[in-house]
Amino acid sequence: MRFKKIILLSFSILSWLLTYSQPVQLKDFSQEKYIFINGFTDYLKTTNPIPLDSILQPRTQEQFVRLENKKVLFIGYDPYYYWYRFSISNKDTLNKDIILLLGGLGIHEADLWQRKNNRSIFSGRSGYQYPFDKRPYPYVHHAFPMTIAAYSTDTFYIRMDESHAYKSTAFVLVEPASMRKFEHRFYFIMGIIIGLLLLFSIFNLYLFISVKEKIHLWYSLYIFAILFFLIKQEGIDAEFLGLDSDQGYRTTYMGAVASLAVGFLLQVVQLFLMNIKPKSFLYKIMLLTKWSSFVTAIIQFIVFYVRPDYKIERFVFEWSNKTALLAFMLILISCIYSFYKGFKPALFILIGQSLFIIGGISRALFIGTESYIFPPSLFETGLVAEVVIISFGLMYRYNLYKKEKEQLTFQLQEQKINAAQEILFAQEQEQKRIAEDLHDELGGNLAAIKMTLQTLDLPGEQSDALTGLIDKASTNARNISHNLMPPEFIETRLDDLLRNYYTRLNTEGTIKFHFHYSGIDEKFNKKDELMIYRIIMELTSNIIRHSKATDATIQLVYHEKQLAIMSEDNGKGFISDTQTGIGLKNIRSRVNYLNGTMNIDSGMHGTTVMFHIPYKKQQDE
Repeated sequence: MRFKKIILLSFSILSWLLTYSQPVQLKDFSQEKYIFINGFTDYLKTTNPIPLDSILQPRTQEQFVRLENKKVLFIGYDPYYYWYRFSISNKDTLNKDIILLLGGLGIHEADLWQRKNNRSIFSGRSGYQYPFDKRPYPYVHHAFPMTIAAYSTDTFYIRMDESHAYKSTAFVLVEPASMRKFEHRFYFIMGIIIGLLLLFSIFNLYLFISVKEKIHLWYSLYIFAILFFLIKQEGIDAEFLGLDSDQGYRTTYMGAVASLAVGFLLQVVQLFLMNIKPKSFLYKIMLLTKWSSFVTAIIQFIVFYVRPDYKIERFVFEWSNKTALLAFMLILISCIYSFYKGFKPALFILIGQSLFIIGGISRALFIGTESYIFPPSLFETGLVAEVVIISFGLMYRYNLYKKEKEQLTFQLQEQKINAAQEILFAQEQEQKRIAEDLHDELGGNLAAIKMTLQTLDLPGEQSDALTGLIDKASTNARNISHNLMPPEFIETRLDDLLRNYYTRLNTEGTIKFHFHYSGIDEKFNKKDELMIYRIIMELTSNIIRHSKATDATIQLVYHEKQLAIMSEDNGKGFISDTQTGIGLKNIRSRVNYLNGTMNIDSGMHGTTVMFHIPYKKQQDE
């Protein structure tokens, strides 16, 4: 009988040892500045919240189960409430201050009790539903300061409410001095990361406004979304953005923000990889995944705010998580394919995304490491590297696109010039033909009519009148013919031709023309010189027909690199913006053909027109 009692007592002690957590020895801090204690922690999950008194009952104590010995445990969505239990032993001669750091996600409420000498002492309460300044320890992650008396072993109980949120568990004990150092390091690193991300987001927004490229707007939105996700994940929003309430936490669910970021990133990749055609299978799959990301983002915002059954929450979460994994895979495949097809800028996306996707996949697969609690993690480092590399990639792509656009513009300009040359050549040929017909056909016919008239027996007054009309018609035909194509143009200098022309106009018309010339011509070939002659003829014709001027000045000045032509008159002027006459259009077309510029200043007291025509040698340079 006595043997049976010993066996029963031994079994009871063994059961208690197996079910009750082994204490954490504070002497371990002599080697480490912090200790992950998941392996020393037991947990109990219940379908309904239960009080501490019920937890302390012997039968309830036996239901606790040991956590896996991992630094971070990802539990996911479930309908349970959790109690955690661990013990800390201080064998030192002095009291020991320690800080319990909770690295879990979605902690709605966390209450800590310290069990000491069979008494329960409430140690503090934290959680995202409480204001930041009410937390037991003012830090972005939930933390509790604790004191362990000398030569004592205390047991701690934590009631954790993570309902309607993705659950993760991480318990870390940190020395106060180390905690302060870690805080400074955390805020310094996160300040740099947030500053860089914000800078690149604003930079890309500026590029969008400057160059009107939508890809920069989408990338700016992506950076801003991923930045907000990072701020939410690290709990910075509660301390600095005022989102330290249940309402603030629920309306800005970070899972939905992450889905938005994935959708924005897919949009950027689609716009960036220009050689993946919209009708291709890969493009369509990316398009479907992108819209799946946006839809899941909206659904997550609604579901997380409404808080339906956990099965719905879990389904939506799994949907968004798998969509993100698929998006990362598609981005890598698309970049590799685009680079293989000859689009070299795809290498920027490929390198940047490779660094980020390693961290992104580890986050999507919920791989727990120390950096999950003590950043920077691979996810955050990869994120900064990705933003920097892809931003430079966008600038490289823009420069490449700009060069291609300039080359295309140059080709179009050449085509326009060639078309204008053909048109002007056709006009010149037609004017030459008309001039020859006027001179040969009409001039010859008028001479024949005059000779025939002289053989007729007409009264003297009638004969003189008809002869005068025929002579005037012959003179007009000759002048028109010479204006269209002076027969001596090839052999005559332009200034001499114009000087003779204005001398004749001064004898025939009512406008007094002044012609001035300076410099050395011989800068243009006869073909271009003919264009200049046509410009001046058209300009003079407009003055005669429309200006109602009494005085006009035409100047040609050959400068070192260009010819300057200036026309001034004292006429009634006109509004240049509304001038749509054929003459002005002809002038502009010829000026454009010569790659020149034209400026008009017209008012009530006259009109001034300036032309600057570069020499062909200067254009070639």
